[in-house]
Amino acid sequence: MTQAPDTGLSAGEVARRLGIAVTTVRTWDRRYGLGPSRRDPGRHRRYDQRDFARLELMRQLTVHGVAPAEAARVARDLRDPGEPRAGAEHAVAAGAYTAASLRRAAYALDPATLQRLARQALTGGVVPAWATAFAPALREVGRRYSTLGRYIAAEHLLSAAVSAALAGVRRPPARPSVLLACAPAELHSLPLEALAAALAERGRASRMLGARVPADVLGDAIARTGPSAVVLWAHAASTADPGQLAAALSARPRPALIAACGPGWAPQNLPGGVRTLADLAEAVTVTARLP
Repeated sequence: MTQAPDTGLSAGEVARRLGIAVTTVRTWDRRYGLGPSRRDPGRHRRYDQRDFARLELMRQLTVHGVAPAEAARVARDLRDPGEPRAGAEHAVAAGAYTAASLRRAAYALDPATLQRLARQALTGGVVPAWATAFAPALREVGRRYSTLGRYIAAEHLLSAAVSAALAGVRRPPARPSVLLACAPAELHSLPLEALAAALAERGRASRMLGARVPADVLGDAIARTGPSAVVLWAHAASTADPGQLAAALSARPRPALIAACGPGWAPQNLPGGVRTLADLAEAVTVTARLP
């Protein structure tokens, strides 16, 4: 990690060291509270070593696909430039290496190594682990299977290891207020498992209905559990069913948030009253704010 000098850094110096625009540095200060904490008499505020470490982590997280609001939350948790939050910085900086290691273990059909790597990746938090390690590894192994017709066993072992690691994240004792379900024809539930684990890190309990949830089953679950938020996942357009969203909208009591998450949903096909969530980080940020 680059260190700031004892005299501190100006916004321009921070921008040059991080390779970003000075307007970005100032935006992160204004919007997310990641500004300079040092003020010398007669001079502009200066970024000290801790301030710079937070901005460096913020840049690493956003480069790896974490939404800025979530990246800022992680960066603010950085206690000391030499002591990153629970390995979050390591998880981001080594994300590509971890993803490659997961792929190698999957191709070698080595479940023990897969499970160990998946658990280790989570030490930096669910959102960074998903963005930098799990999702890239799953995409690449899945791509090889779809193009070569091979590695189905590798894909299954990798998915199982990631699922087990996410299930190992401690759940809060609170009553579940978020309902998670896949579209009626959707078989891929791992993104929702990641969302459930990420919400648990925030102290928010959720209820997972899993893959292939019919519209009538979803409506009944909403009526019986009264969630404040419902998040529906579709990986592909062929699995997305607007009828499922309509069932959620007509359910009583109506949830405060009904959201469509995943690349399968086309915003122009969504009924009014449904919010789209771009990725895991946004889903966590939005649902965790609800009462």
